[in-house]
Amino acid sequence: MVERLTAERRLSLGQVIVGVVLLASIAAGLLLNSLDTLRVINGVFLAFWSLFVGLMLVVLPFASMRYRMPSKFIEILERDLPTYTIVLPVVREKDNLKPLVEAIKQLNYPAKLLQAILLLEEDDPETIEAVNRLDLPQYFEDLVVPAGGPKTKPNAMNFGLGQATGENFVVYDAEDRPESNQLRDAVWALRNSAKNVVCAQARLYFWNRTDSWITNFYWSEYVMHFEWVLAGLSKLKLVPPLGGTSNHFKTEALRKVAISQDKLPFKSDGYIGGWDPWNVTEDADLAGALALHDYRTIMFDSVTHESACKDISHADKQRRRWLKGYFHTGMVYTRHPLKYAHAMGPLKYAVYVLILLGTPLSLWLSLPYWGLTIAYFTTHSEAIRSLFPTPLFYAGVLLMVFGNLLKFYQMVVSCLHRNGETSVKYMLLVPLWWILSIYTAYMALWEFMVKPHHWHKTEHIQDLEQERIELGLTGT
Repeated sequence: MVERLTAERRLSLGQVIVGVVLLASIAAGLLLNSLDTLRVINGVFLAFWSLFVGLMLVVLPFASMRYRMPSKFIEILERDLPTYTIVLPVVREKDNLKPLVEAIKQLNYPAKLLQAILLLEEDDPETIEAVNRLDLPQYFEDLVVPAGGPKTKPNAMNFGLGQATGENFVVYDAEDRPESNQLRDAVWALRNSAKNVVCAQARLYFWNRTDSWITNFYWSEYVMHFEWVLAGLSKLKLVPPLGGTSNHFKTEALRKVAISQDKLPFKSDGYIGGWDPWNVTEDADLAGALALHDYRTIMFDSVTHESACKDISHADKQRRRWLKGYFHTGMVYTRHPLKYAHAMGPLKYAVYVLILLGTPLSLWLSLPYWGLTIAYFTTHSEAIRSLFPTPLFYAGVLLMVFGNLLKFYQMVVSCLHRNGETSVKYMLLVPLWWILSIYTAYMALWEFMVKPHHWHKTEHIQDLEQERIELGLTGT
């Protein structure tokens, strides 16, 4: 089995050598024949864009239409239900603790089969004090993560995996509100799938869609991601990058794919490297690790409600973490491409890496291409026109017009798909959303170079009363 690597380093020596050779070749080409070299680079970028746009906007949405999620659970006798570990990483979440505990208590699952672990940080005394003030059910326990490892969510979750006693394992964030039958639905989905299916991913939706123009875009993107992208990948038996929450695992599989102890910051039986502690999109990385062991992930018909960031500042930080993590994970999985492609399967590997690297790369390339487009139409520069021989010119126009219109169309359809008609008008602000996304992508690239393991804590400024109303909850 191929050795699982971590994101502790940015690049391997081999990647550095390849990068230097590539840059030197481009520099030599520019000196010898700059026009032809730029045309070749342009052609490579347009070929990449064709593949990425075709996959994300055509192939996966089409495949998702043919995906059938496992049916809702048929009643399983209590004696046939597995034990379940619920891990709850909470940092600076003292105000969200009580509603989180209430949400877990409302899960329709026998309490005697549950283990709920609150993962706390040593340097977060307010949250620790808030936990101590709560009257927790017997199946709850808290675990304070010791100092010494990277300050990331996956580092904390590895302690949770080390303490897990459940046959099944699920992670929920502080703002998560899963449907009451979600654990039973996950058990049913896993038991009625192929033997190598070890993870069932629930859909994530935002309950605060109408809070701001930003939450409307978040909501639309999540519909597309969970309804189309992940479902399409599942249908094609490819590798869906997991969401950071509400993925239900067979605990045994998590332990089988774990990173070896010698590569971890803690050498202890109570610390199992199911997640890469240095990776800031540990979910996407774990999806690849499962695929290397020929394990599969499916989507199942259950929803977890979350709250989306309401303002630009918080949205920027969350999204730059996602993009930085995708790129970093892509770098990890291209250190030994032949070995990984052989273990995972060439097509699975190619699509997985295309999504990881293509997501930030498409945004990085958007800025220069939009700049060239605007410059050409304002100056009619022959120098710019010369970069696009006739085949490249028509390919570029088709990609720009078709790709952007199709993306806009899908955002509108996603609103209508989930009864979000009032969100449609906000989709007209999509140029602002794309500008924010491009800015965030470049900030992610900068952070990859200077602080690759920095974890931007997502601040969820929640109106708990509004949350209860939106989710149809009653009582206190």
